[in-house]
Amino acid sequence: MTGAARTVFLAGGKLTLAEALAVAPGEIVAFTGAGGKTAALLRLADELVARGGRVLVTTTAHIYPPTGKCSDCIVEDCLAALLAAASVALERNSRVVVARGVDADGKLVGIEPAWVEELRARLPITNLLVEADGSRGKPFKAPAGHEPVIPPATDLVVPVVGLSAIGYQISSGLVHRPEQVARLAEAQPADTISPAVVAKVLWHPEGSAKGAPSGARIVPLLNQADDEERCEAGRQIARLLLQQGAGRIVLAALRQPAPVREIAVTIPAAKVAKPGAAVSAIVLAAGQARRMGALKLALPLGPQSVLRHVVEAALASPVDEVVVVLGHGAAELTAELPKHSRVRPVYNPQFAQGQSTSVRAGINALPSEVEGAIFLLGDQPLVRPETIAALVATFRSYPAPIVQPLYHGIPGNPVLFARTLFPELLQVTGDRGGRELLDTHRREMAAVDLNLEAPEDIDTREDYDKITDRFR
Repeated sequence: MTGAARTVFLAGGKLTLAEALAVAPGEIVAFTGAGGKTAALLRLADELVARGGRVLVTTTAHIYPPTGKCSDCIVEDCLAALLAAASVALERNSRVVVARGVDADGKLVGIEPAWVEELRARLPITNLLVEADGSRGKPFKAPAGHEPVIPPATDLVVPVVGLSAIGYQISSGLVHRPEQVARLAEAQPADTISPAVVAKVLWHPEGSAKGAPSGARIVPLLNQADDEERCEAGRQIARLLLQQGAGRIVLAALRQPAPVREIAVTIPAAKVAKPGAAVSAIVLAAGQARRMGALKLALPLGPQSVLRHVVEAALASPVDEVVVVLGHGAAELTAELPKHSRVRPVYNPQFAQGQSTSVRAGINALPSEVEGAIFLLGDQPLVRPETIAALVATFRSYPAPIVQPLYHGIPGNPVLFARTLFPELLQVTGDRGGRELLDTHRREMAAVDLNLEAPEDIDTREDYDKITDRFR
């Protein structure tokens, strides 16, 4: 486990689609697939213009003329004429649509793929956006043999899928070219559209990124993540795509004011022990254990006490120090701590007033250079060093205000809080710890996907007996 790359879900928060896709000035971006392709393209165009860019929008397929903020749509069947007209239009507007013609249905006829590089090179634009295939308004598709038509100069390919198709049959009418979807997914038309089906089609060599230039980045966009159920389906797809070699996946709800829900990325194993921001572990070990009727943290589990297991796990991870907050039974528990330069006991005289007092004691004991703190529960002896290491690596790579582990998709402990949230943690009262901050800052946090079982609490004698069996 210690050598494995980690999947991390970064909350979208206030990120724009341009930021989530990491679109750089000068790049050509091609959108393929279904379920929000045009909406994504137009939203990205508006964002790029809002940050001072000049954007050219075009297609290599057939699309209806985009609506919205663009007032210029240039139609010319010759490259020289298109360049001349577009150059004039860009003096009036920061977003211009260009096409080669208009068909009998009123759709714009796509330009030649080779024209795209000429347009970028010879027009005063910052980005060029291309809709590279059609989907007849359906949320999921597989391309035919002649599509998508991705220009050879493309820098970023964004295959789009609408999560509203999840749970329906491939033959339900929500799929464009269902027979092709079934073939690529090795499924039957009557089979359900599952996350595995979507992932297979998106990343298949004949799927939505077929024909992408060898140097282009491919960032799948999982749209319609409008509720938690669809978000979870998106996370399942993202996990499968990352396993197949994708480097970044965006979960979005493009109709929402804040369109980016989450970004899925991987952290290479080499970064797990990378030095960087100072991070301390704070072990909360001051509770009175009323339900247990004994000093549970001093109870033996094999050759070590319950508390010692937690502290040793922290020491085996790349934290800078381990602060152990003691209260009830402090003298006895101090004797259980290893004599180590990175272990520092702190006494909380207000321990009887709840866990929040121990959180405050731990934070107030930290040196000023500490940028993050991982809060470990003293009664979770099965916490793993690799879990703590994954949180540290994530924080050092993506300094979110909160980093939380996901155990088979379910959030759990321990949790890392950045220094920026220490003032809020110091205001918490009673026996709540930092739980309310998780809700307040959910759209800013990062979640580390772990293929591990969640560490169990020891609250009762039955809990202790159950865990003791694992050490025999």
